[in-house]
Amino acid sequence: MKKTIKYKIAYVLTPITFGGLEKVNLNFLNHVDREKFDIEPIMFLRPWETGNFFEEEIKQLKFQSFSIPVSNSAKGELLRIPRCLLKLKQIIGERHYDLVHTHGYLADLLGLPAARTAGVPVMSTCHGFIRGGLKLSLYNRLDLLALGHFDRVIAVSNSISNDWLVKCVRPERIKIIENATSCLEVRVNTEKCNSGDRENRRLAAGVKSGEILLGFSGRLSREKGVADLIRAVKMLTEFGAPIKLLLLGDGEQRVELEVLASESGVTDKLFFAGFQDDVEDWLNAMDIFVLPSLSEGTPMALLEAMASGLPCIASAVGGIPQVIDSGIDGILVAPGNPKEICDAIYSLCADTEKQEILSHNAKQKITHKFNIKNWTTKIESEYLDVLQCVSHTI
Repeated sequence: MKKTIKYKIAYVLTPITFGGLEKVNLNFLNHVDREKFDIEPIMFLRPWETGNFFEEEIKQLKFQSFSIPVSNSAKGELLRIPRCLLKLKQIIGERHYDLVHTHGYLADLLGLPAARTAGVPVMSTCHGFIRGGLKLSLYNRLDLLALGHFDRVIAVSNSISNDWLVKCVRPERIKIIENATSCLEVRVNTEKCNSGDRENRRLAAGVKSGEILLGFSGRLSREKGVADLIRAVKMLTEFGAPIKLLLLGDGEQRVELEVLASESGVTDKLFFAGFQDDVEDWLNAMDIFVLPSLSEGTPMALLEAMASGLPCIASAVGGIPQVIDSGIDGILVAPGNPKEICDAIYSLCADTEKQEILSHNAKQKITHKFNIKNWTTKIESEYLDVLQCVSHTI
């Protein structure tokens, strides 16, 4: 019998607050064929932040992994980038990888020279670009310039490819692979939350009898558009809608959002749950899911909500229009428009039949189009294709 070749892959990333990017990577590491691929995560970590959830999960999965501190202190370090690059070069040089796979601008910018120095092919998954001030614009520009020299770039949505990558990356090197979710798989293989657990979570969120629980899951940062959702909640309360909003996640904008809620007079309508590692169970407590993002790739939070059978409302940005057919398996709204968000929520609150239709169709779409096993196989195929292309040029 012919022996199966096992390829050694350096998987380079910067896991911070546990969110969409971290979930995507854990999904892949949970499902990758470890008989064919020996994956070794190399993580840029903030040493002053203890209890990194992603790092703990990697240990549970028993991967050989390496960590590189991005800085020796929270105040920064003058030579941190050269130090990180030297350490990454050392690891890649000593471990004799067949391929380097990077995620995020820091991993891209340092992974490219480290891989090239070692004579190893390099590919990246581009999860999206965050629009912001001059600093973020500079990072985005540098990242795009670096991606132009990669052997392969996976984009998680058409919009990322068309709006960003096409500027610097040759089209034949771009592959679009939309994200997938294992949430539906979890629901099939485990017992679903019972009604008692649903009610306990609703009580914890302060939901009163007869109230409709709206939900959001994700990082509390400007590009997620949560401020627009809070403004929509204010409008809904003025209409007398019996609603409550549950916010799962944390981030740099939390205090600002709490102030906005107070100034809007809707503090009693919001529940900030913070980071939760049992998101699927919290989703079961919701009635309607809302993702008001200003920019996105293919958001894991939306895929999980649809897999959980929630009627979903989301902004028509990034890869979301490829996930939702508006009026069929969800509702699309314009980004940055609290009035549209309000109207969409109000219409769903008043139409339980519509909620059931959206819920059913959403589950069907996730099952057939965003299947985790098919998604993993597509990425594995890109590994093999890049390795084959490189071997033919040697």
